[in-house]
Amino acid sequence: MIPPMNQPKIEILPLKKGFLRAAADATHVLVRIVAPTQPADLGNPTRAPLDLALVIDRSSSMSGRPIEAALESAVRIVRGLRHDDRVTVIAFDDRIEVVQPLTAVTDREALANRIKAIDARGSTNLFGGWEEGVKQLAPFTRKDRIARVILLSDGQANQGQLNEAEIFSQVAKAAGAGITTSTVGLGHGFNEALMTGMATAGEGVANFGQTADDLDEAFEEQFAIISNSFLRQVKVSVQGGSDVQARLVGEILENGIARSRKLGTLPWDASLVAVIELKVGALAKADALAAVNFEAVTKEGDVVKFGPELISLPEVDLAAYSTLPVDADVAAAVGEAITSEKIEAIEHLVRSGKLVEAKKELADLLLRGDLSNWAKQKIEYLKELLDEDAIMAMKAMRYGRSRMMSQTKMSAMGEFSAELCEADEVIKPVYLRRKRADGQASKPKPPQGGQTPQA
Repeated sequence: MIPPMNQPKIEILPLKKGFLRAAADATHVLVRIVAPTQPADLGNPTRAPLDLALVIDRSSSMSGRPIEAALESAVRIVRGLRHDDRVTVIAFDDRIEVVQPLTAVTDREALANRIKAIDARGSTNLFGGWEEGVKQLAPFTRKDRIARVILLSDGQANQGQLNEAEIFSQVAKAAGAGITTSTVGLGHGFNEALMTGMATAGEGVANFGQTADDLDEAFEEQFAIISNSFLRQVKVSVQGGSDVQARLVGEILENGIARSRKLGTLPWDASLVAVIELKVGALAKADALAAVNFEAVTKEGDVVKFGPELISLPEVDLAAYSTLPVDADVAAAVGEAITSEKIEAIEHLVRSGKLVEAKKELADLLLRGDLSNWAKQKIEYLKELLDEDAIMAMKAMRYGRSRMMSQTKMSAMGEFSAELCEADEVIKPVYLRRKRADGQASKPKPPQGGQTPQA
């Protein structure tokens, strides 16, 4: 249980402090769950001991820079683990090899040498490799330890289980049993849909890059969040009141309206946010437009629930509504959520080869008046990348919109509408930084003479 003085705060922040009944345009509200500041008597932030499965793709498609990056990243992770952490290493192609069963990290260099000896070969049984990582962790899961699979791969599965929906289902099932999954997409042709989908289902983090150096900050961010964890596996849900349609903004769903979403880990002195769209009908009750609930897991592994928090707004007429001030931070948050949906649609255009239409949609996005400075820079980056490398632009769009929906925010408002200053971003904790690019998207450069490196 969470002591009363350490309870999180739920905030309901409307775009305007009033609504029009049966209006053509929807009403938007920002909801936040805000963690308290870590109590001084807890000292420096500490995390629970970690049980980590490093699952490394050794298939032939990983030859060259991708497998070099995977192995070097794995070695750096091993060298950075604490004495009470445990690690298992699995390598997979069409066969699954347990390089190291789950063990306490004692001789780091011996394990590093075994990792470095992994070479590229064979086909890609990605699900089998991930599944073996889960099997190594499952007998030892405990509430007072964190169990996580980190999959390093190009995601080009061609052996074993290939059905993405079934893979996501199994990954979600493992997360429900306490074993979360993070993914790292490597190379130029990695399968971003599979890799981000697994991380989302697994309640972990999705990253991508080209070299181990590219991935250093990604892993720093991941372990910093774990170290500063106040609540894990945070989920938000919304239910519209009588004659009110409510949905979470930020993604396009094929099978309905988003009314719940996984937000991830909430660190101390930080917040997680969601934007809610309300379409208010003629019979709606102003004091109960919608109800918001949060659910999470504590550091000790207990499930906790917060809410319901009711969304209520005064009804006003058109003349009064037109004079109501707009909350600049909420407007920027709404803009980012809507932009996430737009980028998803643009990603589909790129995937279909409709590059001219995609570029026009990105240009039109930049004309929105409610965009945060960060969102503008991100869209400009995607526009530039689309001109340079459509394949990596498509991947950056997938990761970028996921970041827009789920990135940890500061505990105080002001982040959304504030100007983005790179110098200010550097001094923030790594999990609060807002960057134009979410991973290294550059292709390997050919050597002198213009020859492409051989795999």
